[in-house]
Amino acid sequence: MGKTFQELDLNNAFLFAAALEDPETCQLVLEIILGGKLPPINVHAEHSILVSSDFRSVRLDIYANDELEVNYNVESQNQKEGNLAKRSRYHQAEMDVTSLKPGQDFNDLRPGYVIFICTFDPFGKELYRYTFEERCLERDFPLGDETRKIFLSTKGKNADEVPEELVHFLGYMENSTDAFVATVTDDSIHKLHDKVKKLKRARTLEARYMTLSLIHI
Repeated sequence: MGKTFQELDLNNAFLFAAALEDPETCQLVLEIILGGKLPPINVHAEHSILVSSDFRSVRLDIYANDELEVNYNVESQNQKEGNLAKRSRYHQAEMDVTSLKPGQDFNDLRPGYVIFICTFDPFGKELYRYTFEERCLERDFPLGDETRKIFLSTKGKNADEVPEELVHFLGYMENSTDAFVATVTDDSIHKLHDKVKKLKRARTLEARYMTLSLIHI
């Protein structure tokens, strides 16, 4: 039997999308991941992009942009299917296509972040965070296309190389409980937990989860 709505951890796709649909929560999570303050965020949860009926659409768990017109795609991943590299490429391409209007210059393309939060190690290097950008192989300098792909892993083992706050956030993804939060002192994690607990008190949201659970039985 699956978990009840009250028992869900933040790595659950339904709870994750519901939580980050709130712009403040989305901004909080992005600031933890990117390690700095961001301008106000606009959010579209479970945003589907369909460029043409001839091509497949892609569902982005969280599609957001800030007041500086930076695009963010954030997803929670619980199954290792071996396709994250190509999926990140596809998602970035879809965001680029929808952010550039006909006649606009290519220099008007917005900076973009594609972020996957994984409950497994996507590359087997035991890192909490893998960050990729386009670079010149011959002289090792950035291409400057203003895109970045970040893969986070709850199974990392290099805590001395990343912010403690990020390690605690990744722990919270799999253990979104009062007991876990009591072991950390990060204000951001406590604030995030308060928002998650508030969501779990929402009867309408719980009813939606139960309905979806029945559909997928």
